[in-house]
Amino acid sequence: MKRLFLALAALCLSTAATAQERVLTPGKAAGFDGVITQCITFTRVAFAVDMCDRLSASVASLAQAQGLALLDLGRTEWGFGSDVYLEPTGDTGMEAPVHLTFYIRGSEGPNSAFIWASLYKPTIGRLGPPGRLVIWEDSGLGAGDAATIRDGLSAGLAQKLTPVFEALGAGKL
Repeated sequence: MKRLFLALAALCLSTAATAQERVLTPGKAAGFDGVITQCITFTRVAFAVDMCDRLSASVASLAQAQGLALLDLGRTEWGFGSDVYLEPTGDTGMEAPVHLTFYIRGSEGPNSAFIWASLYKPTIGRLGPPGRLVIWEDSGLGAGDAATIRDGLSAGLAQKLTPVFEALGAGKL
């Protein structure tokens, strides 16, 4: 028994670790007919907040190219008194939307920003509170010139979202 344990331990230690996969397959993206987006900022630094508008425009183009319905809820601030997710008012016109939320932090002197994107499906727990099933997520970090950070992080994340929206389009209802 001891030899079996040692052999299994050696096998586990010799196996290479794999990185978190950031690829959304059409199988995991199947069954959605639209996207509900929002941008949450934890800062009032202008160049960081401006990323919300740039990402919103990119997502609109990506959704349109894939024939997906889109509802952009806009931007809200957290950390300044009210930390509440934005919710759709009324009927969204979507049967099974997926949610895409951007979280942005930024500072000046020195300029830096962090952005995190989370694509998720809301879940309803039978025994607990509602939750979120994360389907895809990614992030980016930048420091230096404000315009370079704003443009680079926005464009870089939009580029990472292209295959995500292609998978959503391939699996849509």
